[in-house]
Amino acid sequence: MLVSESNLNNVLEDVYILKTGTYYFFEDFIISEINEGLLFDWNMAQELINLAENHYGKNNKVAYISNRIHSYSLVPQDWLKFFKARNSISAFAVVSYNEKEKSDILIERLFFKSKIKKFFDLNEAVTWAIEQQKEYKIKKTTA
Repeated sequence: MLVSESNLNNVLEDVYILKTGTYYFFEDFIISEINEGLLFDWNMAQELINLAENHYGKNNKVAYISNRIHSYSLVPQDWLKFFKARNSISAFAVVSYNEKEKSDILIERLFFKSKIKKFFDLNEAVTWAIEQQKEYKIKKTTA
């Protein structure tokens, strides 16, 4: 399901349409819809990181939902760069619509040390992301 076809538009804060895909910014989470056939690399990720830091601030973590409506690839080494540079993601959800992507999340688990979960429904992923953000905020205020 595309975000534009969902019931999330009433809580949407901002939308960025880039060469790499469409990124939906909500209060506590981002949903990405990466373009078909793209090889998503560090430079592309850096553009999204900059947008997120401008929107949420540099010291805030958000949940990230990868809504995989298209087939694309990630450069695995670039995940290492991302998580060494900054870990601004509190939780990571993958919404998958085909069988091939089941193995992709196993690779992502190698690089992402926080909470990661796979979904087959966008609304379930959003509910989970909101719950994870609530937990993160509670931990942040009690730390």
